[in-house]
Amino acid sequence: MGYSQQDSQELLSFLLDGLHEDLNQIQEKPATEAVESNGRSDNVVAAEAWRTYLKRNVSIVVDLLQGQYKSRVECPDCERVSITFDPYMFLSVPLPTERYKMLEFTWVGSDASVPPTVHGIQV
Repeated sequence: MGYSQQDSQELLSFLLDGLHEDLNQIQEKPATEAVESNGRSDNVVAAEAWRTYLKRNVSIVVDLLQGQYKSRVECPDCERVSITFDPYMFLSVPLPTERYKMLEFTWVGSDASVPPTVHGIQV
């Protein structure tokens, strides 16, 4: 209703999650632990995290529509840094709320003695 996109995104998420579960080739899912960096290289940690994720999730939906993002959290008290790589299927991107946009252009006249001027127009 209105300009809200949440309903369609939630429906798509529900359908793709159901499709993934129906097509998942892993029937018995082993228990897995979260993968922490502990000072290791991002490439190594990301590959290990993805292998761990694939122990429970193997489907065409994972192959085509899922990826992983890097998450870094630092404790302000003890200064411990936790770096993990988490799977995702959707990334939320806010829609712009501005109704108008300012376009700038440079006017160069035929008289070379007059310097070019920059103008703006609101559209």
